Amino acid sequence: MGIWEQLWATGGQDLLETCQYVAGGLSVGFAAIGPGVGEGYTAGKAVAAIARQPAVAGAILRTMLIGQAISETSGILGLVLAFLLIMRDPAAIANWVAGAGLLASGLCMGLAAIGSAVGAGLVSAEAVEGIGRMPETQSRVTLTMLIGQALAQNTSILGFVVAMLLFSSGGGAGVDITDWAGTVGRAGALLGGGIAMGIGAFGPALGIGFVGSRACAGVAQNAKHAGAIQRTMFVGAAVSESTAIYSLVVALILYAVAMAGS
Repeated sequence: MGIWEQLWATGGQDLLETCQYVAGGLSVGFAAIGPGVGEGYTAGKAVAAIARQPAVAGAILRTMLIGQAISETSGILGLVLAFLLIMRDPAAIANWVAGAGLLASGLCMGLAAIGSAVGAGLVSAEAVEGIGRMPETQSRVTLTMLIGQALAQNTSILGFVVAMLLFSSGGGAGVDITDWAGTVGRAGALLGGGIAMGIGAFGPALGIGFVGSRACAGVAQNAKHAGAIQRTMFVGAAVSESTAIYSLVVALILYAVAMAGS
């Protein structure tokens, strides 16, 4: 009796069921890291800004809350996927490749969420600090913040798309659980795809966050050149995001390999 047949005979379906629960924990657990850091950093900067400019405390507080809400986005995506994983019908996990797809899905979303949330927090933190220093630039700084945070969230959206693809993969057709080499190869391809997109989203999101934060600082210092600063931010963010696109391409290739049974 082969290893997979032994596992199945001794409760293989129960083992497969654990994949969805572990994946759910990975998704929301990792996804909670970024928002906590990003939102806390923004709040700290807001407190310092209000201490410097108590007359505009209301404007600083509103900007802080808006920035924190956007930073929370990737954490919410991780929470949504976690619920989908936990509530999935265990009987639908037909094989070990499907179980690996669920684990890859949780890893992908959880890891991808970290960088986006921290990056968005960097942007909103610089925005509240800028308003505290130059209250008259509030509207332009807030607009720059919203654009910068939206750009920083792009990579978590890519992670969510790949995670949902892995979640719904079902392990492909015709998986033979007695084919140890084939099963491990396909499961490895799915896990590799999830890791590629999850980790690959981290650096670009942080880079975009740096770009957006400096743009907010620049607009606060020199609001009349906000247009030029924002255009440069767009270009810089696009270049920073390019490596996340590479990760997306590799993740899709590995997904195709797993589905083809190569």
